[in-house]
Amino acid sequence: MTLTLTLPDEVSCQDIRPEEARLDLACSMFARGALSKLSAAALAGVDFFGFQTALAERRISSYTDDMLEEDMRHLSAVMGA
Repeated sequence: MTLTLTLPDEVSCQDIRPEEARLDLACSMFARGALSKLSAAALAGVDFFGFQTALAERRISSYTDDMLEEDMRHLSAVMGA
């Protein structure tokens, strides 16, 4: 799939590389829950660990609400609650 982005003339994009834009878009979509981590890494054109690093640099948590719920279920089972 090809996506073309047309920016207004008022926006100066001289210093923005396409790779950076793809990575920022992928991080944003992951943060919103629109893409899984693997799909976002593929969109960004980086490997899984590179994407993890990009998320950390942007202070985007990769610990999801679903992960928290699963951890809480396991903790309750272990604690007998």
